[in-house]
Amino acid sequence: MRNPAANAVPRAPGATPLPARVGPYTVLVGTEGVSEAAPSRTPCVTIHPRPEDSGDGTRRIRRVPSGLVVPGNLVQDDLVLRAVAALHGDVTLYARVDTGPGGVCRIDLAPHAPGCTRQLVVLRGTSAFVDGRPYALTHVTDDGRDLSRLPDTERIARLQEAADPASPCATAHASGSTELDPLLERAAALATRLALPAIAASLPNQARDAHADALGIGTAIDSLRDLQHHAHHLYGRLEPERALSWFLEELGELAQAMRRAEPSVRLEEELGQVAAWCLCMANIARVDLAGALSRAMHEEHGRQLRKYGALRPYVSYEEVS
Repeated sequence: MRNPAANAVPRAPGATPLPARVGPYTVLVGTEGVSEAAPSRTPCVTIHPRPEDSGDGTRRIRRVPSGLVVPGNLVQDDLVLRAVAALHGDVTLYARVDTGPGGVCRIDLAPHAPGCTRQLVVLRGTSAFVDGRPYALTHVTDDGRDLSRLPDTERIARLQEAADPASPCATAHASGSTELDPLLERAAALATRLALPAIAASLPNQARDAHADALGIGTAIDSLRDLQHHAHHLYGRLEPERALSWFLEELGELAQAMRRAEPSVRLEEELGQVAAWCLCMANIARVDLAGALSRAMHEEHGRQLRKYGALRPYVSYEEVS
């Protein structure tokens, strides 16, 4: 077993790591002297100021068993966000971002130029995080060209170029005194390679004008997207099989309570558990639950208008008897 006290920097009096947000992640920011020998109980990545001896004065962001090691004064650096994304299996790329109402955004992979206006975007499945806020990714363009109209291989290549850690944008936005450890670089490359084909394939279904909201549910859907983000911080991500077993167990308990006509307080309890597990399953699948629900409701809206010429919601037999 690794000795956590080995090579640790002596802990300074009163130097306690403090939680902070780095993009969509919660981390612990440490001051000089905070060591791995005294890890926090908070289940999040640790930012630690102990530098790696690289021989050239450069501090290296490393991947270690206790989390992420990085100088505390670099917490706002884009390089830190890219490192944490690698640990979570998310993809980072640079793009121009246009956000709209209802929690949606479009990104443009325009070429890098002096005075770059691109910003770092974290992609987690069909969700895009910009300045730490979750959005539904609806359009991706490359210098104005809609990527959904390009072949899959070309879409992936355009996204891969924007996610390249050696791109001019990545170089321009990273600190010159810090670099990623090769382990983290490989983790980021693996996450990108696994995620980009699925992201590229999802673009045709999302390349639509989601800024329009026929049902007026934009604010509510936006709140659901925030709830999913908070659920990720609270529950994390289980492996799919175990999560599915627990989800089905909660669903079975809800079905049993409804068939037994149990008191509403029991139904509230079981519905709450099922709703929480829906958020967790969306995080495990890396999909935007708010966007999926919005599409389902708009499809039902269109179906009723086509069939009846007006909205005709379902009515239970109890209400008409």
